[in-house]
Amino acid sequence: MKKLLLLITFLFSTLLAEPSVLTEPAAPANQELPAPETTGNSATVEPDSSIDSLFSTVSSGLTLQFSNLPSHPYIGEIIAVTVKLTPLDVASGNIEYSLQNEEGIRIFSETPRRSIKSDAVYDTFYYLVQSSTVRLPDITAILTSTGASSERLTGTTLNASALTPPSTFANVLADKFSIINYKTTPYDQENNVVIFTVKASRCNIGSFSIPNAIKQGFESKLPNVGESQMTYYAIIPNSAPTLTFSIFNLKKQRFESLSIPIVVDDDTVSTQSDLSPTDERHTGLKMGVSGAVAAFFIALFYWSRQKWYLYFSMMPMFYLIFALLPNQEICVKKDAPVYLLPMNHGTIFEMTLKEEHLEAEKEVGDFTKVHLDENRVGWIHKRDLCTN
Repeated sequence: MKKLLLLITFLFSTLLAEPSVLTEPAAPANQELPAPETTGNSATVEPDSSIDSLFSTVSSGLTLQFSNLPSHPYIGEIIAVTVKLTPLDVASGNIEYSLQNEEGIRIFSETPRRSIKSDAVYDTFYYLVQSSTVRLPDITAILTSTGASSERLTGTTLNASALTPPSTFANVLADKFSIINYKTTPYDQENNVVIFTVKASRCNIGSFSIPNAIKQGFESKLPNVGESQMTYYAIIPNSAPTLTFSIFNLKKQRFESLSIPIVVDDDTVSTQSDLSPTDERHTGLKMGVSGAVAAFFIALFYWSRQKWYLYFSMMPMFYLIFALLPNQEICVKKDAPVYLLPMNHGTIFEMTLKEEHLEAEKEVGDFTKVHLDENRVGWIHKRDLCTN
């Protein structure tokens, strides 16, 4: 009976015990609990260090690639190097570029030309090809507002072709090259000076040079990729009927010859310059006509005794007196530059070796036209005149 009561008591106490006692064994005090397992929706306990690198990549967001590169450039050609920059919203910020490691070319325009299209921003740099082996620059774009930068875009290599030009080649390649106006005036007894203005596109106009000219140079030049402009002079023998040179037309892929007819003119040239000395033949003819007209009216006065004829004769006589008067002389300092044209920063073709008194003919702005030896003329700036 005692055994039966003990068994019933044991079963009853077991039923009243906590479920964990039956189902979960107690862990020892010194045993570490295992780390909880993670699922796709649960967060990790400790941050992963790779997340920082992930966000740093996303923060730059700039991608760069070349677009429409030239395939067969010529030495002396200006080529376009275009990069495609994404995403499109970078156009709202300032972008700086790092251009490095180029070879066989030099930068022609530091500031790129930008074109914004529906898919990306396109920035174009212009380079002048200088050798047959060309390596385009390594390019990195930097967004200045955030400091974010793109991956470095490694420049590719190109092979440039050398032209086989004719003897008249003026050393320029261009999409377009047009002579706008020109003027020819006597320079001395044996030579003429031809002055002309040119507009050109995609042209290194600063390399222009006419073969076999006695003397030549720029009076002004404005280099630009879109449209360049220059005013140029060339001194050539007065026996030459034309001034002829050739350029290479990049669009037509051929050499083209240009000619300027030599028509000597004593009027002021299109650049508001006057190079020629007074033409003695024209002056003599005008003086002869004036003298004849004056003599005619004087003869009519003696024949009719009408004073009006005498008054009429005074006008041509005044012109004769004015024409026969010598030009004013001016004092020019030693080492004063003598300019070919009355233009600031114009061509200086000689310097005065000592203080000289030269015959002055006319003034244009701050310049005075003077007569030199050997029937030559030049222009002296007013700052180079003697003060006393």
